[in-house]
Amino acid sequence: MMGVSLVERACAKINLGLKVLHRRDDGYHEIRSIMQTVDLADSLHFGETAPDGSPLSGSELTCSDPDLSTGADNLVLRALELFHAHLEQPSRPFRIHLEKQIPMGAGLGGGSADAAATLRGLNRLYGNPFPTERLRRMAAEIGSDIPFLIEGGTALAAGRGEILTPLDWRGRVFYVLVYPEVVVGTAWAYAQLRPDLTAPDIYLNFIASLSGGCVDLEALIDVLENDFQPVVERAYPIVANARAHIDQSGARASSMSGSGSTVYGIFDDRTIASQAHQELQAQGYRSFLCHPASPGAQGASGERGNIS
Repeated sequence: MMGVSLVERACAKINLGLKVLHRRDDGYHEIRSIMQTVDLADSLHFGETAPDGSPLSGSELTCSDPDLSTGADNLVLRALELFHAHLEQPSRPFRIHLEKQIPMGAGLGGGSADAAATLRGLNRLYGNPFPTERLRRMAAEIGSDIPFLIEGGTALAAGRGEILTPLDWRGRVFYVLVYPEVVVGTAWAYAQLRPDLTAPDIYLNFIASLSGGCVDLEALIDVLENDFQPVVERAYPIVANARAHIDQSGARASSMSGSGSTVYGIFDDRTIASQAHQELQAQGYRSFLCHPASPGAQGASGERGNIS
């Protein structure tokens, strides 16, 4: 395809609960959410030449999914432009090929994950000129989920999602994700929330009381909720039906990720999770069996040296 310099994984995220508190003066909403990356991932292939080996006149983006725009509105190209704007050394054009596995518009942060992977990949290729915290600040300029996805793992997200507190995870867990083939617009979902938004509740009390920066699976299951879930399930009954099927398959708990439409079940037994995944696929659902992904899971491969 092209001379590959680097391949970077872009892991999806799920929201283990999501509360919307109020609309901020800057137009964003104040949120609280425990975010976790999972091993469902896109991959970005960075090359310095065209397919025929000739030099590039400018950066290019291609994608395995023909439905995804590869124009200037794509977060990958926006991240590339942003990185080069901050770079204090001469920039180089790249040809980036995006292999999509994360469904689009699904509440799994696919576009944000790709943007984060672009910033990480470019940083590696240029010899790591920016520390991780600088990459996070850059990421916040183009999206609220992107700072978390620079490293991933498990974290409590506050502010508009960019204020992050890393968390340890206690308990063995497997996730079965179902994408009901419904694209839910984030702006639409926020517009459906009632004006007074969220009063103090058990989920907020839970995350406020996290001690030692460790999330206990058993305690989380009892308080898991997403403010967008009732709104989306009323508008799209297929989402509620998918979550009901997950519950019937033996999940310890189920919820929706982000503003939807992906729903997931939490399992503590791999065999039951695998059986549920197979049953949901047999029923025609687009389903994924996932594990939590640590920050190291978003690494790179195929590197052929830095750019000088």
